[in-house]
Amino acid sequence: MYNVWCKWQPLKNVMLGSLYDVSFYENIKNKRIKDALVKITEESQQELDYFEKVLKDFGCDVIRPILDKNERIPNEVTGIIPRPPLQPRDAQLVIGDTLYYTNLDHPSIAKALYKYNPHAQILYTDIKDKSKNTWAPSITVVGKDVYYDSYVDEKIKNHQVFYDLQHNQLHEGVKKFRWHQLTIGGHNDAVFHTIKPGAILSLKKAQNYQKTFPGWDILYLEGQSWDKVSEFIKFKKMVRGSWWVPGEEDNDDFRWFVEHWLKDWVGYVEESVFDVNVVVLDEHHVCVSSYNKEVFDFLKKHKMEPIIVPWRHRYFWDGGLHCITLDLYREGNQIDYFPERGDTLLFDDTNKDTPRLRMY
Repeated sequence: MYNVWCKWQPLKNVMLGSLYDVSFYENIKNKRIKDALVKITEESQQELDYFEKVLKDFGCDVIRPILDKNERIPNEVTGIIPRPPLQPRDAQLVIGDTLYYTNLDHPSIAKALYKYNPHAQILYTDIKDKSKNTWAPSITVVGKDVYYDSYVDEKIKNHQVFYDLQHNQLHEGVKKFRWHQLTIGGHNDAVFHTIKPGAILSLKKAQNYQKTFPGWDILYLEGQSWDKVSEFIKFKKMVRGSWWVPGEEDNDDFRWFVEHWLKDWVGYVEESVFDVNVVVLDEHHVCVSSYNKEVFDFLKKHKMEPIIVPWRHRYFWDGGLHCITLDLYREGNQIDYFPERGDTLLFDDTNKDTPRLRMY
């Protein structure tokens, strides 16, 4: 029921995230903020439904976290309202035949996964000890090689910690993989994407690809994605980076943040920003959220067909197409794409000459 060895073998079973119903915002007193959030949610839900149709038309079984449509933002709350179960890949991933939980997430995700396979092998990383935590989006599986980025504390030797953690939990299974530590400083899938054997989309020279993926064709997209929305991200941090903050109804900054996104940023993102956070359906088809001539030429060169799945509020929700899905089953077996590496289990592929990127 769980089988994922790379990002390009034919996708058969996948989880797609869910949003709160628009009625969730019913108790928000400020009409301008409520209307803006409802509009963003309605448009995002339409695009999620379309994405689900694309996946099903390709032959995928799609499971979704189920939310209570009677749920509402309470009139009096303390702290930040939990985000919806929109990005299942942020805290869960499948490595080989095992489902991992690397952090806490919305409980509806775990419920849906349990219903999908109540008898599956499930492993939990040390969620309480952040020094030993590597988030799921910071892990990329490529056959026998696993590339991971641990960015919680640079002083901690995450290379050995993560290996020890896997060794203690996987036991014999640890022999299936070689482990490579990277120094990206955030989520792998926001910076680079292995789309098929020999081809990678990359925002920056985030790693020494000659060392990590020797001989592979890399398309560098300098200045794309997060760089193009840096001003929006700065302001998002000013309002605590939250999609909704209780008690902020009369906060001019927060109201401007929500309205400014709808007025000035959505169209710009649709027309001008390409996101490497893509979903590969198989070696010949890949879902992308927008058009980019350079990318489309690269895909054509590698005999891949792009399927545009609009996701205009990607930077508002802080999750692209890859983030809002979770591969559960891909048809195929483990393949060693770098057999010359032999049986060495640990590789330090940190790039000391390149500064760590911002956290994504």
